[in-house]
Amino acid sequence: MTELQTTRLLLRPARPGDAPCFALGVSDFAVARWLTPLPFPFTLAMANDWLRLAPENGPDKSMFIIDLPGRGLIGCVALTSEIGFWIARPHWGKGYASEAARAVIDWHFATSNQSHISASAHHDNRPSLRVKARLGFEEVGRDMRFSHALQHNVPHVLTRLTRERWMEREHKQCA
Repeated sequence: MTELQTTRLLLRPARPGDAPCFALGVSDFAVARWLTPLPFPFTLAMANDWLRLAPENGPDKSMFIIDLPGRGLIGCVALTSEIGFWIARPHWGKGYASEAARAVIDWHFATSNQSHISASAHHDNRPSLRVKARLGFEEVGRDMRFSHALQHNVPHVLTRLTRERWMEREHKQCA
């Protein structure tokens, strides 16, 4: 089971005991409104099922619990057809999403032969779009997606990060 360590975070596979904190985090409408595929309200039973069915961490599909040592579960980052993440509201604005996503992107490009990573966000989710821009994602289009929390279609910004762009950016940061 793959675990990733960053300066402040442990990214680890989901465990059954994570369900209460997971449900609590995504049951906050301020978080849930941005999570297009998740229903709202998100119950403990849903969290148990979601975590039980979480993919094993491999180069094609992964889901990492974002664990802040001493505080426990503060969010999640997943990479399936797109990379996505959420952070519990008490932990917003501290750089945890960027730190966790950066570690997953590094791991993904080191363990796969994929040429790019896709992502999307609601058109008005400025914090998520800023995180993606800082990581090097570039806008490649727009579409409409059904938001289960909002119960209507929402305009989405589609972004992509190529392996080449990631390696160039990381090389410049190390130089």
